[in-house]
Amino acid sequence: MKALSHALTFPALVCAGLVVSQFQPINTAAASGFQEINALKAVVNGESITSIEVDTAVATQIQIWLLEHKNDPGLTQAIVDAKVEEMKKEALKDLIDRKLILAEFKKMGGSIKETYVDTAIDEFITKRFKGDRDKFLSELKKSGMTIRQFRDMQREQITIQALRGQNDGPETLINTPTEMQAKYDEIKNEYAEDPEIILRMLSLPKQTAESDEAAQKQLVNDIRKQLQGGADFATMARAHSADSAAADGGLVGGGPIGKDYLNEKLTSIAFGLSPRKVSDVIDDGPYWRLMYVDARQGGAVPSFEELKDTCDKLLTQEKRKGYVDRWLEKLRQDAGIRVYD
Repeated sequence: MKALSHALTFPALVCAGLVVSQFQPINTAAASGFQEINALKAVVNGESITSIEVDTAVATQIQIWLLEHKNDPGLTQAIVDAKVEEMKKEALKDLIDRKLILAEFKKMGGSIKETYVDTAIDEFITKRFKGDRDKFLSELKKSGMTIRQFRDMQREQITIQALRGQNDGPETLINTPTEMQAKYDEIKNEYAEDPEIILRMLSLPKQTAESDEAAQKQLVNDIRKQLQGGADFATMARAHSADSAAADGGLVGGGPIGKDYLNEKLTSIAFGLSPRKVSDVIDDGPYWRLMYVDARQGGAVPSFEELKDTCDKLLTQEKRKGYVDRWLEKLRQDAGIRVYD
């Protein structure tokens, strides 16, 4: 097992509840489907998690992520929207895991040196505010967060990263030539220049004269489960979709399409999908949508040598994630957890 002190030498993820002005503001209610009643969502080792706690965690995560990526040149509102949906979906599970990790650290008798917190904050200010501490403090004040709260969040995140680092496998992971070739075959088309995709889409109105929004959301979730279970997308689109492509099995554009065909949000999601994988449920104005990529084609495909380092990194990331996932699963099995609908 890697030493805790070693794990702490790696840069920690930063935490701050700050809103990025160039994107749509995030508030707790809008970001995570705020519930008027503060319902009990889960109990972890006797500690309650309420809907308000989940809502607050989601809103904060979104704002943190936005601040972290505010200067990324390729960041679009569509990418932000997709990330918001992902965070909302995983919110309760992430919060449970967070509590389990922090409890494990406490059980170990661990502590985080204040110098690590100082370093993390300094790195954050240098990277995101070009070293301008006054600007950082001004943005922090706008968010309603105190510097003490910010330090506490940093400390928690350093703790979580340290324990995850301790449990992400051996120091060196070897990826075999067979694994590398398989990964290359899997991803090569994603790196093609100006690729096109053959896309199918199923569009379900959020409400109809016969069915309210809750029923329609349940229906689209049921359809997605059937698709994940092996149902044919084209058949399901013909039976349920309410757009102009329904009669053609949901085939968008009648054939291969480029990135200039759909709106920005749908394009980002569609071109991020692996072939033969169904998307998450997409909130697209008056519709719930599901998308499915039959195939990718076109564009110059990079050679194995050009993608060799990328394949190696992706394989290593996947393996380390596997180690962490197995460790977290053991924590869950050893804990007393009850989740409420």
